[in-house]
Amino acid sequence: MKNLLLVIAFVFGIQTTVFSQNKINIDDLIGYWKPNEESSQLFFWKDIEGNLQIQEICGSTGEPIDLISLKIKDDCIIARTIFISNHWVTESCFKFKDKNTLVCQITGNAETTITYTKIK
Repeated sequence: MKNLLLVIAFVFGIQTTVFSQNKINIDDLIGYWKPNEESSQLFFWKDIEGNLQIQEICGSTGEPIDLISLKIKDDCIIARTIFISNHWVTESCFKFKDKNTLVCQITGNAETTITYTKIK
């Protein structure tokens, strides 16, 4: 019985460690992120009240992509945006691959996955 309890505690400890590694640390997002392909440039910062802000700039036209909403979840940041020139609405889910790499799953009028590398 003791061994069974030790195994359960060990497995629970591993799951807790994995979960905490995937949790978003907002301070790690702050900065400029460059895409691995032609795509939007990505900037995260905190406003004067300490709230996370995001700006995407279209990589081909240089136009800003307007933010509709921003949600902070435990393991991802979800941004809904609209690109005014073509009226495309997308939802981007940003997750850390590691401290300097974000993987962004995009759904909506565009469907793709983009990997971002932190530059500054």
